[in-house]
Amino acid sequence: MRNIRFLVVIYLICQNTLFAQNNPFYNQWEPSPKEGAFQMEDYIVWGGSVIKGEDGLYYMFASRWPKHLGMSAWVTNSEIVLAVADKPEGPFSFKKVVLPARGKQYWDGMMTHNPNIHYHDGKYILFYIGLNYEFDQPEKVGATRELYEEAWNHKRIGVAVADSPFGPWKRMDAPILQPRPGKWDGAIISNPAPVIHEDGSVLLIYKSAPVPYPARNQNRTMNFGVATASHYWGPYERKGEDNQIKLLPISSDVEDPYIWYDGSKYHMLAKCMNEAITGESGAGFLASSEDGLVWKTSENPIAYSRNITFSNGEKVNLPKLERPQVLIQNGQPSHVYFACRNPEGQIFNMVRPLRRNQ
Repeated sequence: MRNIRFLVVIYLICQNTLFAQNNPFYNQWEPSPKEGAFQMEDYIVWGGSVIKGEDGLYYMFASRWPKHLGMSAWVTNSEIVLAVADKPEGPFSFKKVVLPARGKQYWDGMMTHNPNIHYHDGKYILFYIGLNYEFDQPEKVGATRELYEEAWNHKRIGVAVADSPFGPWKRMDAPILQPRPGKWDGAIISNPAPVIHEDGSVLLIYKSAPVPYPARNQNRTMNFGVATASHYWGPYERKGEDNQIKLLPISSDVEDPYIWYDGSKYHMLAKCMNEAITGESGAGFLASSEDGLVWKTSENPIAYSRNITFSNGEKVNLPKLERPQVLIQNGQPSHVYFACRNPEGQIFNMVRPLRRNQ
């Protein structure tokens, strides 16, 4: 009997170890620094994509906009900035604006947002969303809903390239894809999640919606599509059945994907906007794919919860935990950076370290 019990215990340990290897996020979170990874006193800081430089420093590309304008001003006033730290947990220190507003003559001339940074063949490659609009950039609180909706409808994905995290950054003259009116991605092209392969080719997951504002007020569906390119400059071509990814076994409203490639499979960390995949609205799930087109979740796809433990022992349920951006080190996820809002209404960038035995 003792031998049987011993074997059962060993079996369970092996199963848990195997599951942890397949899902490096489930129950693998270390406490998060209470002060967050990157904050600025007069700005709302949103998201944050981090890369380790050749100098050993950690470079974060994040979105910011004036705090006094409020949360919704991201769509009109956001700009992408650079912050630096000597360790992945931070704290990160602001260094410069890397993609500022550059004028209405450009497709991304009035706003840049949601950066995703990569390094390939001596170049830093920054994927982001940008947009343009005809009105003046708001400077006071209380921009009308119409301004928000007009700007939101113009979201597109661009690519910028530099030899250094500090720039100068060369931007594209046009977005990499345009919406297709009447299709599932008829409204916007947003939230880039690319993998740059060793040969420079790209597999890109993007987010879209079927209809722009004002129709979006009645139809808020979001889904993922996929496109590929032989080089990160493009051109990009949509792939897959109806150019959408298949998410099996459950398809639901999802957003904020981050993907990486381990040499044999693609992996995706993303947020589900309801309880369908994880059982918790706004929590994260893990999926994998052989080809980037058909994605499958495991029997337990839960990656993260909105219930957070901070380094001081405080446990908090965050109303918002969005834009997961993964830092891959030695081929494995080591940290995930989030945009979050706490119960007191404070908005900041936070980091969630993973256990180092992964």
